[in-house]
Amino acid sequence: MESIETLISTIWQEFENLKKRPETTGIIVPDSMPLLWFGDLPAYEKSSLRVLTVSKNPSDAEFGMHQRFSSVLTEPSVAYQTVLNQYFKHNPNKWFHQLAKFLPIFDAGYEDAVNTALHIDLFTPIATKPVWPGLGDKQQYFNMKFDQLVKILAPDVILTSLSVANLNILLKHSGEKVVEIFNESEPGKSAKYVKAYRVDDHLVVINGRNFQGTYFGGMSAAFVSDCLRKIREVL
Repeated sequence: MESIETLISTIWQEFENLKKRPETTGIIVPDSMPLLWFGDLPAYEKSSLRVLTVSKNPSDAEFGMHQRFSSVLTEPSVAYQTVLNQYFKHNPNKWFHQLAKFLPIFDAGYEDAVNTALHIDLFTPIATKPVWPGLGDKQQYFNMKFDQLVKILAPDVILTSLSVANLNILLKHSGEKVVEIFNESEPGKSAKYVKAYRVDDHLVVINGRNFQGTYFGGMSAAFVSDCLRKIREVL
């Protein structure tokens, strides 16, 4: 199995090459770096239930005026891993609040929890502007690292909120055998649902309807929480 250190080295090499490609140089956020994960990796690895949250690719808002990663912008190193591990301790993006509020159902949280959750991205760990949905087909020239990350991180639960097409991509890259184990729609609301799949008999992937870019959007928190509790019972 590929190590996390090898994967870090690989993505940095690809990042430098992508900055030189005509198709991608203009969409990579200036003064940025690859963000292979967000959160405390050592604490995640010690958790009895390993929970990953997943989005499409990092936001340009992680850089620039926020200066979340200003200390490491030139090369992979021990400091690079440290900065990623400490992400939620220093001015994390408010975008994570929507996912974070459901993590306690799994005795998890991005910090200060029994199980430390980690966040990764499906299509690329490289921040782009616009973000993934706004890129043209020729601009989506990125080698996915999701497969390798899932093998290295060995999650028990993946929590995400993707379109049907993107969810199918995630499931395809998570394992070989996929079985739907949960499907519930919120009463009185069209196409508002939470679904869960068991992948290769061990990993559970949970997907809630994405509403206009809001994860688990358009559904009541009570409905989503009730679905997640039911899923937790069958883990």
